[in-house]
Amino acid sequence: MLYKKPYLFLLALVFALLPATAQSLPALTPPGATAGFYTRNLAIKKAFFIDFQTEWNRLGFFDSIKELAAQDGEVNADDLQLLSEILNIDLVGREGILVVYPSGDFFALARPSANRVDTLIALLNKSMKNPETRKGWKLDRSDEGGTTVYAGHNGELILIGSEGAVERFLAGERGLKPPVEGDLSFWFDAAPLWPLLETPDLGLPPQVVSTLKTFGGFSWALDIQDGGIFTRSRLPLNPDQDAELAGLLLPGDPAWPLDELPRGVGASSFVVDLAALGDYLTGYAQQFGQDLQLDLSAFGNHVAMVDAGSTDPQEMLQNPMGNLLIVLETRDTLTAEVTLLSWIQMLAGFSTPEGSGGFTVEALEIAGMPAKKIGVGMLGTLYLVTGEDRLYLATSERAARLLESQDRVGDDGTYRQLAETYLPDRFHGVSYTNNRRSLEQLAQMLPMMMMQTIDDPNAQALVFELTDKYAQFLNFLAQRIGSSIGYQQVQGNDVVGFGFTEVAW
Repeated sequence: MLYKKPYLFLLALVFALLPATAQSLPALTPPGATAGFYTRNLAIKKAFFIDFQTEWNRLGFFDSIKELAAQDGEVNADDLQLLSEILNIDLVGREGILVVYPSGDFFALARPSANRVDTLIALLNKSMKNPETRKGWKLDRSDEGGTTVYAGHNGELILIGSEGAVERFLAGERGLKPPVEGDLSFWFDAAPLWPLLETPDLGLPPQVVSTLKTFGGFSWALDIQDGGIFTRSRLPLNPDQDAELAGLLLPGDPAWPLDELPRGVGASSFVVDLAALGDYLTGYAQQFGQDLQLDLSAFGNHVAMVDAGSTDPQEMLQNPMGNLLIVLETRDTLTAEVTLLSWIQMLAGFSTPEGSGGFTVEALEIAGMPAKKIGVGMLGTLYLVTGEDRLYLATSERAARLLESQDRVGDDGTYRQLAETYLPDRFHGVSYTNNRRSLEQLAQMLPMMMMQTIDDPNAQALVFELTDKYAQFLNFLAQRIGSSIGYQQVQGNDVVGFGFTEVAW
């Protein structure tokens, strides 16, 4: 079970009780941004990552990276050291914000950790060539590539931005209101860019403009808490622009629950009306004079996937398509099977240098159901299993054999606990992953894969050393990161998402 460190909360409490006299960085930022990235509280939350940083340092990653860079000759050790100072999380330890405006201007503010602010400001002062002081800010102006950029500080905050945004800031234009906040957050508001879509210079057809305007933007936030990591997302849609597309993205039916799917490393289930999708794409193509006939009427609107995983690196390398079992709901199973086989045959035609494809079909039986073993040229072998009201497409024999297993996702005690705690009664998408197993498998596979991609014998030793360290770190993560669960849900005209990942800090 994940353990706790009470001192983390004591540290957070101390920071929370400090006088809150400083304005937040969004409150200091000029409004009207179309996209932004915002972070806060990392100086507090950094305590959660102490063990992870200790292990990273113990493995000596930075020394290996410096050796590799020195061999390449393009980056020297001093440059890397300076980069590590600048990119250190302490730069935005208390707060950091970066925004972009429809005009193309950008603006960024950082409130470094209290114990690092003097060092970072000293680095900034050292880099200034023509400093000037304006309204309490020490600024340095540079002109590169036709763009004027200011960088500077006021003794507490660090600033960088294009001339237009900085001038607005110095003129007192303040008060940005992010649509989402968290320890880390990102957002994109598409509406300010809509007028640009209709400019003659772009020459976009009205259908394309309507399609793009269907997407109102996107927001995402992450919060670090004692038990793990929480994420939230929102995708607003505008049905008044492209009602057919919005209908596809705002399904009314619930997804299949994961409980009865075969148990693997991970599983997901979601709703997509394949018949309606085929009609939409066919009609869309015809508007532009393209003869596309995508008849998916034989398929239903439920899809699920299970990752069988593998503990054998050689086997994983021999299966370029992975070990996935894809479950497709069908309305007319025979027609759906013929349609899917025709697609696979076309895929096989492009899977060999000669173009012959190597398409072969062998009949067999899997889990008491009729099946086909399909050779797809250089891509390997697929297995197509025909059920009563669904098709099962497996990208490897291991994945196909999941159908013969009695073990189900619902038999996983951790899944049941997370599902009971976090899943709502209704959702149109859901996923569950055993991250521990995934990380362990990646750690086993990575060194072998990397060694096959390096031809230079002088670089092989360093790459192997770095890859081996990374594999060790992945195994360390596997002992700390548990399972994760997430879902997507329709709320009005928005698709909202939630995710949780167990972490033993």
